[in-house]
Amino acid sequence: MKKYIIKSVFLLSILLTIGCSDDEYLDKQPPDQLTSENFWRNAEDARSGLTAAYSELEARSNFWDGWQEGRSVVEYFRSDYVLPGPDATNYSHWMSIYNFNYTNGHIFLDVLWSTNYKGINFSNQVIKNVSEMTEDQISDSEREQILGEAYFLRGYYHFKLLTLFEQIIIRDDIVTSSTLDKALATRTEVWDFVLQDFKTAADKLSFEIQPQNYGRANKGAALGYLGKAYMYKAGDASSSTGDDYQNAAEAFFKVSESGQYALVDDFKSLFNGENENNKESIFELQFKSGDATSWNATRLHSFVADWAIGGWGGILADDRLVAEMKEEGMIAENGLYDNRLYATLYFDDPYFNDESARRMEGSTWNDLIESTYGDPDAKDDVAFFRKWLPEPVEGNGYIGLNVTLLRYADVLLMHAEALNETGNTEKAAELINQVREAHGNVPAVTLNSKEAVFEQIVHERVMELTLESTRFFDLRRWGMLDAAMNAAGRVDFDAQQHSYLPVPLSEIQTNTEIN
Repeated sequence: MKKYIIKSVFLLSILLTIGCSDDEYLDKQPPDQLTSENFWRNAEDARSGLTAAYSELEARSNFWDGWQEGRSVVEYFRSDYVLPGPDATNYSHWMSIYNFNYTNGHIFLDVLWSTNYKGINFSNQVIKNVSEMTEDQISDSEREQILGEAYFLRGYYHFKLLTLFEQIIIRDDIVTSSTLDKALATRTEVWDFVLQDFKTAADKLSFEIQPQNYGRANKGAALGYLGKAYMYKAGDASSSTGDDYQNAAEAFFKVSESGQYALVDDFKSLFNGENENNKESIFELQFKSGDATSWNATRLHSFVADWAIGGWGGILADDRLVAEMKEEGMIAENGLYDNRLYATLYFDDPYFNDESARRMEGSTWNDLIESTYGDPDAKDDVAFFRKWLPEPVEGNGYIGLNVTLLRYADVLLMHAEALNETGNTEKAAELINQVREAHGNVPAVTLNSKEAVFEQIVHERVMELTLESTRFFDLRRWGMLDAAMNAAGRVDFDAQQHSYLPVPLSEIQTNTEIN
């Protein structure tokens, strides 16, 4: 898939620049159409068109090569457990997101909006044109496969937009000059559209996926996101219905019953590039280090890591996160805290100051801090993130470390939540304990009430999914945003104003159907 993406983006750039006369340039035309009359001729064209639809996933941006700076700042900085690192203060457009004083003219809003809508338009081109291909052009089986993936991507891009923005536009067809102007849809309308696209994708796709197709959507991805969409809809007061949790549970059950997925024992290996496309991965963003033939790399690790280990120092962990992750005490089988703590954070702790182990960059915490800041005690009150860091970090520039967008552990915890909400507390506790034992190396917990299960789920999602773009959205759907932000001292946060991003000014200025 990585090779296909690079090839197709190059092809796309050619197609988009052919035939642009001065008169055409003055016309109001969508910038992301495959308009060549010679395109959509055969299966190879269909595959290239699909790859163009994949190319607008979270890897593509006008900012960092291979990673949307807008996504990481918008989704990480709005967590109550995150602080801006020393490098972040150099960028006012980062700090305005953290301080919740951004406007609808913020560049990241435009990046996130335009990138996802480009992906939607490419997906619509695949859906329309591949549907019209004959058996002489493409086999029935490949047509269904490609259409299934295109429906998934269209649903995914709409889902991303709906989680970020309060109102969005449903784009269910190829954008033309006459349809560029379109009104905003209600959230209920978009939820119905997203759910149907994921259902259609799940019907067309199978669970099996070959190594050469890693990164492409399969039935598990479609069902996983179908369940996730139902969970988010259940927490959306504008659109929730009484059967949302039951529908989510049914989708998650199919993922588990497929037998295609299992929890990985080594939690840290899920994020450091040593165990990519593993049995726990349901939908994984593929990166590849630059070489003579391709370039689809990331520097997310540089944003995450502190100066002491060769990073840029973009982000820090609030000490409340450390306290939350230590909450249960040193109950792990190896005598430590829940082992997910050490794979998520690094900080002043005996674990990271073990001279015999030297667990960070072949050194101890004290040595790293002293060599960088002149005093081993200079950062005793600071915690850094360890997730998404290769080993070592120092010396790594743009690299091919994949980012998993949906993991089986997330599905299990959402399934537990859905079961708990529909009265099956006992089974919910079983799923929670599966995740705890596999990833935390901690004993099972006994949970005897719906309230106790929910409280444990809130805790487990912090332990399991910190820095995986879930925290802000979890708090929002639970109705806990105001309380969490107040506890974090984020005094400028107002749930009514800041739960969702506003429609970007660029869209308002160019779309006559939006006031």
